[in-house]
Amino acid sequence: MLLEIGLSLLIARVLHIAFEKLKQPAVIGEILAGVLLGPYVGGLFGINVLSEGTGEVFEGLAKIGIVLLLFISGLEIGLEELKSVGKKGIVTSLFDVSVAFLFGFLAGKILGLSFVESIAIGNILVATSVGITVRTLLDMDKLHTKVGELILTVAVLDDVLGILVLSITLGTGESILDFLRINKTATLLMSVAVFFIIFVLSLIMIDKLKRHRFYIPRLITTASLSGALIYAAIAKLFGLAAITGSFFAGLAVSKLSHKDRIKESIRFIADLFFVPLFFVWVGASFDFSALGGLGTLVAIVIPMALVGKVIGCSLGSRICGYTNREALAVGVGMIPRMEIALVVVTTEITMNIFRSPALAHQVLAATILLVIISSLITPPLLKAVYPKES
Repeated sequence: MLLEIGLSLLIARVLHIAFEKLKQPAVIGEILAGVLLGPYVGGLFGINVLSEGTGEVFEGLAKIGIVLLLFISGLEIGLEELKSVGKKGIVTSLFDVSVAFLFGFLAGKILGLSFVESIAIGNILVATSVGITVRTLLDMDKLHTKVGELILTVAVLDDVLGILVLSITLGTGESILDFLRINKTATLLMSVAVFFIIFVLSLIMIDKLKRHRFYIPRLITTASLSGALIYAAIAKLFGLAAITGSFFAGLAVSKLSHKDRIKESIRFIADLFFVPLFFVWVGASFDFSALGGLGTLVAIVIPMALVGKVIGCSLGSRICGYTNREALAVGVGMIPRMEIALVVVTTEITMNIFRSPALAHQVLAATILLVIISSLITPPLLKAVYPKES
C-alpha cells in the first residue's frame, strides 16, 4: 500500500509538470498516472493501486481529495463574489446550466438510459472549468474585456448551480429523514431546508467570531479543515452529496478575513497529497474492457456536451445584449470540462446511479475523453470566433 501511494504521488507530479510544459491540462497527466498504476498496465508489473486491501484505502484518500477540492472551490468563489455577480451573469448562467443539463438528459434518453441515469448524464455536462479559457484569453490580452469578464462570472455561478443541481436531482438517497417514513419528495425538500438552516447558523457563528477578532492561525485552519469534513458528513446524513457539504463549508469559511491564509494552507495539503490521489484513482478506475461499447456513447454524449454549452451560453448572453459574435465567444469559452465533471461522475458512480458496473465505467471513460477533447479544441476555437473589436 505504501509503495503504491508513494509511486502514485511521484508519477502524478512528474506527469503533472510534463503536461504543463506541453501547455496541456495538468489533470490529464495525473489521470494518465492512474492508468499506468491501475490494473490494466501497472497490474502487469505487480503494481495496482486498486488491488485488494490497497484499493479501499486508496479510494478513501481519493474521496477526501474530492471533499478538499470542492472546499477550496467554495473558498475561492466566496459569498462576497456571489453577491457581486451582475444580472447578465445570472441570466447567462441559468441558460447555460439549463440547456447543458437538458442536452445531457436527452443524450441519455437517446442512448436508452433510464430517467435517473439520464439525469446523471445531464449533471455531468453542467460542469465547466475555464482554466484553459482563462489562459487563452490572457495570451490574447482579452481577459479583462466584457466577454472575458462574463465568462469568468458565468463560470463562478456554474459551479454553484452545478452542485445544487446534483443535490436536487440525485440527493434522494437514504437520509436520516427517511426514518420518519416521509415520501421521497418531501424528504428531499426537508433535507435541503435543514442543511441550509445549518449553513445559515454557521454564517451567524462566523460573523460573531469576526466581531471578537478571534484568530489563532493553526487552530482556525484546523477548524476550517474539520468543517469541510464535518459539513460533508452532514450532507451525507441528509441524503445529499458529500461534495455539496464541503463546497458550502468553503463558502462559509470565505467570510473570514484570514480566508486567503486558510486557503493557502489547505491547498498545500490538498495539492501535494489528496487531490492528486483522486485523479490517480480516476485514471486507475478506467476500465479498458469498457472501450468496446463506448463508440455510441461517445458519439452522442460528447457532441451534445459541446453544443449544449455553446447554445446555452450564447442564448443567455445574446438576451443580455451581447452581439452574435460576442455571444458565440462566450459559449465557446465555456466548453471545457475538467475537475468538477470528474468529481460529479465519480460521485454518481459511488451512489450506484448506473444500472451496471460496465455502464458506469463507460460513462467515466466518456467523461475523461470529454475532458481531453474539450480542453484541446477550446483555444483554437476561441481564437477563431473571438470578436476583433472586443
